[in-house]
Amino acid sequence: MKTKNIIIYVIICLIIIAGIAVWDSHGFNTELQYSSRYQIQLSNHTGIQISDIEEIASEVLGDTNYFIQPVEIFGNSVSIVAEEMTEEQKDEIVDKFNEKYDYDLSKDDVQLVYIPFTRVKDVIKHFIVPGIITLAVILIYFLIRFRKLGWKEVLLKTLFFPVIAELLMYSIMAIVRIPFGRITIALSIGLYVAVIIALTYLFEDKRNKIMENLKNNDRKED
Repeated sequence: MKTKNIIIYVIICLIIIAGIAVWDSHGFNTELQYSSRYQIQLSNHTGIQISDIEEIASEVLGDTNYFIQPVEIFGNSVSIVAEEMTEEQKDEIVDKFNEKYDYDLSKDDVQLVYIPFTRVKDVIKHFIVPGIITLAVILIYFLIRFRKLGWKEVLLKTLFFPVIAELLMYSIMAIVRIPFGRITIALSIGLYVAVIIALTYLFEDKRNKIMENLKNNDRKED
């Protein structure tokens, strides 16, 4: 193995070990939809503009991290999810909502709900079984398609590189404190696909070289 490759593998191992250590001590940094949070729901009979609720939430919650999302397909119900929210702030939001829409929404009907944080492993576990099945199918195809490369090389690289790539990505996220959120899953799947495509090109190139050498040897014998 070349010295350059050894150095790269050592660096990758150190990053993964550091990432595991940070995750074990501090966990992942998560976006608001996965962190502990407070939520209220507002609704009326005429329809709600998200921009109006944004304005109200900004006035009441200030610099608090929050987001607003529609609840009903008819556009007459929204939820406000915030990192912090008191009963007083909830009541003030309801007052401003009633004033804005000339409505009579009761403060007692709007419940301030506390939602505990969602563990990252609980989000990821839903993708583990599909990922394993997909990898198994790809592995079987690779073993058949690239059998001339030797089953050990194909097996080890197909199992090793996707797993290491995912561990490296999540380790960097843990170390740098990049928030885990909805885009993370998309990035994880994209990385998985990119590694498989790279392996396909790598194996295909080696296979073509082997086939070319076999043809050249046959010509020499003739």
